[in-house]
Amino acid sequence: MGSSESSKIHMEESILGVFGIGEDNEIVEKTLYQPDPKEIAEALSKQLNGELTREVDETIEKLVKRGFKKLIFTNRALANSIRNRRGVDVEVVARSDTGEYLRANIEALAMKFGFVKEIPQLYKINKEVSVLMSQRGIGKSLSERESITIQSVQLLNELDKSLNSLSGKLRDWYGLHFPEMSRLVEDHWTYALIVKTFGNRADIDETEASKISPRAEDISKAIHSSIGALLSQEDLEPIRELASNLDSLYMYRKNLEAYIESVTRERTPNLSEVAGPILAARLIEKAGGLKKLALMPSSTIQLLGAEKAMFRAMKSRSRPPKHGLIFQHPIVHSASRSVRGKAARSLAAKLAIAARADYFSGSSLGARLRSELNTKMAEIYRVHKG
Repeated sequence: MGSSESSKIHMEESILGVFGIGEDNEIVEKTLYQPDPKEIAEALSKQLNGELTREVDETIEKLVKRGFKKLIFTNRALANSIRNRRGVDVEVVARSDTGEYLRANIEALAMKFGFVKEIPQLYKINKEVSVLMSQRGIGKSLSERESITIQSVQLLNELDKSLNSLSGKLRDWYGLHFPEMSRLVEDHWTYALIVKTFGNRADIDETEASKISPRAEDISKAIHSSIGALLSQEDLEPIRELASNLDSLYMYRKNLEAYIESVTRERTPNLSEVAGPILAARLIEKAGGLKKLALMPSSTIQLLGAEKAMFRAMKSRSRPPKHGLIFQHPIVHSASRSVRGKAARSLAAKLAIAARADYFSGSSLGARLRSELNTKMAEIYRVHKG
């Protein structure tokens, strides 16, 4: 059978080990796992991802020596790895009768090959392996989602830079026509919407503009005394087109931010509760992942994003920065200069605990940490005033 030129055999993976099974369900070769759930789960996970484990390698070696020319798999990733690394002829099928046979007779085979002494032991191992495999799958999924979130935050950062730059250009360009509006409308998106909607300053309708900006009345008054140049519709058209594109980008940014918030609240509820989801996502991105953030001391978290300022301070021997990204948190940026350092330290300490809870335990501590932070800040202000 094994020496035939057309000879082929099925490679099947199971909780017991790796098997070479013929078309007649005869088990030709096998390499059993040790009956350790952790080792079995690790081996099955590797094989699922196309990695060649010791058990797979040994089974292939035995089958090749017996003269089998083609190996048939249901695991495409593993088949591709074997084809590339071992140069063996492989075939991939969606399902196989040999696999069904193996699963249907798993209890009898476990006893026959001495994998377990009693059937309940097999059930126990199977349950533990299933739990470990599920945890590995969830961990991989979360890791992949974290990578997507990090990419999203990086995109958000780049988008903010581009929006600020382009919004500045729009103000400069439209300012030739209506310079007074730049002073009256501080928000870039609102400014772009007004330009997109009306174009020529003479066409700005106070009633319609009030739906966009609360300063519509002031804008209307400024029109009559504007010192800006009169522009033709031809000159205004590309300015309005820029404003329209900015409006679309701001809407895209809003949707992207909502997505980041949703994912971050789901993945890191404690950190999101203390920092806010966007700042939480930015801290994770800057740290290079939640695990790295969770392992950081609070003093490092406090200065994340201020590395350049810290380097300059060390070089010039000036005062080091008190905060980095966490300046975006209301507790820090709204604090007076005299207590901002203490506010940053207090916040960083709670962020460190929140990150560790999210990564290591999954305990729900966010609300308590936020309450403790508010109490701490009230105490800081009370002492400072006293």
